[in-house]
Amino acid sequence: MPLQYSFEITPNIDQVNLDGLLKLNPEFISITDRNHDMDNLLQSIQIADYIHANSSVNVVIHLTGIDKDEKRVQEMIDLMQQHDIHSVLALRGDKLSQNDTAVTFPHADRLVEFINQQYPHVNISGTCYLNSSDEEMKWLRQKIKKGCTNLISQFSFDANDYVDYLSQIEIDTPIWFGVMPVISKSQVQKMLELTHSTAPDELNAMMNQHDDEFGERGVQYTAGMINKISQSGAKHIHLYSLNNAENTKKIINEI
Repeated sequence: MPLQYSFEITPNIDQVNLDGLLKLNPEFISITDRNHDMDNLLQSIQIADYIHANSSVNVVIHLTGIDKDEKRVQEMIDLMQQHDIHSVLALRGDKLSQNDTAVTFPHADRLVEFINQQYPHVNISGTCYLNSSDEEMKWLRQKIKKGCTNLISQFSFDANDYVDYLSQIEIDTPIWFGVMPVISKSQVQKMLELTHSTAPDELNAMMNQHDDEFGERGVQYTAGMINKISQSGAKHIHLYSLNNAENTKKIINEI
């Protein structure tokens, strides 16, 4: 089976880059945004309508649960259905408050279960975490048990994290391994801080040699990670496109 790709975009993508990504024929495009509210959903739906009108690419909408009740989740999925969107990525979302006890969906598995019960024809994806703790694996199995049929992994800048996960994971659910392109020193530093992780030696050396932009070295580094992940048995790669079609194309052409 040849390696399959999917891309992640945000609603502020321009038409040139969206068209460029569609030409690369991904299996699906997921649309995310920091604010998963109705206004942002309407923006995402406009993009989904364009994708449906100009390609056969499937669209996956990110949907958080911790900031919504059942009624709001139904309103949003009903609206997606009206626009022929039948796939969601079910997420817990960021905690609202340590003291907030009136949350309908405190964990993603509860959101998965609710969507699966109310909309059994909707395809539900979930997230998984490299270097998972036993607690995280428990919640992952709960999501799968309650209706999650696909997984998208968190990203790492170290290919060994993916390889180790592949060797240890004991589930049959398809996993799309999330890969963040290596673009610049400042971008990598920001992402490392976000994930509380460290850069591997090769990437550290690149960061020491460049003031900021990595250019072709970054493309080659990202493609090298994907090659190593693929050689270890991965069949699906989810590229965080950063709304950049040209860079995404360069990476895929290096595979």
